[in-house]
Amino acid sequence: MSNETKNCIVCGEKLEKEFVYCPYCGAKAGKTKKVKNPESNSPGEKELSFNKIIYIVLLLIVVGGVILYSSGVFDEPEVAQNTAQSFEDVHKGVDLSNLQQINALENELKTNPADKEKILTLAHMLNDSGFKQKAIDRYKEYIKLDPSNPDVLVDMGVCYYDLQNYPEAEKWMKEALKYDPKHQIAHLNLGIVSLTSGKHDEAVEWWRKAVEINPNNNIGKKAQELINSH
Repeated sequence: MSNETKNCIVCGEKLEKEFVYCPYCGAKAGKTKKVKNPESNSPGEKELSFNKIIYIVLLLIVVGGVILYSSGVFDEPEVAQNTAQSFEDVHKGVDLSNLQQINALENELKTNPADKEKILTLAHMLNDSGFKQKAIDRYKEYIKLDPSNPDVLVDMGVCYYDLQNYPEAEKWMKEALKYDPKHQIAHLNLGIVSLTSGKHDEAVEWWRKAVEINPNNNIGKKAQELINSH
């Protein structure tokens, strides 16, 4: 005996023939179809079941999209306001590993500004950490207390060289030679400053003097290498 049924064209559910709209999904019901056995697994039923799966998947996608949209996932990211610039951004390429010691020394010098040993230590630390101008300022403080230290004068010249202020670099390195005419590093560095300034012959002459002071140590050997390569 046959029962007259029809299937929803959207979700595939079997409906009684009098249904105009599907009570499951609300879509308009399909045409009436005679089915000999409601439990049979005919090709038509397989196709309808597949359509039902697609409908459910699409429904889940739509619902999921609504949930994501309402949660603000697709909103434009907010821009942070009044963000402090990091110390690394301000001093790119600067070694900050000694920053705590630098701050401690600066605080100590506030109470004892004439402690030249601490001034020199701070100057060297600033120099090594990449704070060249701050190092120069401290070297000058030291020179006021001890103007005849050639090593300090050469170090300050190196700071000026790193800042690409070659006339000042040359000036302070030559000042060091007034107190120590055989300061080998001063001769080597003056050669480098001269070469960078475009004075090739003068550079070679400074390096020759460095070799004459001591040809066997590392500084003398480096000076000779520079002569050979230029």
